[in-house]
Amino acid sequence: MLPTLCALLPALTWVSSQKVLTQSPSVITDQGRTVSLDCNIAKDEGNYVSCSVVFGQGTKLIVTDSAVPAPVVTIFPPSSEELKSNKATLVCLANDMSSAFADVRWLVDGKAVSSGVTTGSAEQQPNKKFRLSSYLTIERSEWDKDKAITCEVSAASKATTKEIKKSECSD
Repeated sequence: MLPTLCALLPALTWVSSQKVLTQSPSVITDQGRTVSLDCNIAKDEGNYVSCSVVFGQGTKLIVTDSAVPAPVVTIFPPSSEELKSNKATLVCLANDMSSAFADVRWLVDGKAVSSGVTTGSAEQQPNKKFRLSSYLTIERSEWDKDKAITCEVSAASKATTKEIKKSECSD
């Protein structure tokens, strides 16, 4: 499989002036496994390259250069309508990611939480970058305690953290 990867990566040099390179269909290795290549090149928009190589059904190798920008993250507070049901869902929106692969982590007062978290799959934007949404649902009483709620998004070795508190939101 390593020889296949070594054969695919030199293609990055050739595509430096292109926007998107997708090697399709997948290459079948001598052991009957598949390898696919997808690159997002934005040379004229900031000089960065991001490629993902997927081996078979799940092993992903993401190759980026150091100029890849961090994702742009925004947190939205719960709606006043939802708060009437004693639930509070916060939305973390990550935009302009160079890769479709990202890790999202929620923290409440600095402690990681996984209960009540739902994260969707990344979607490609018109600018060929990716976005994804993650949701944290907590009890309204937790929101009313004015705890610091943080969403951290890591993509292509760059992380962005945003924090929100009830006291910082307008009613």
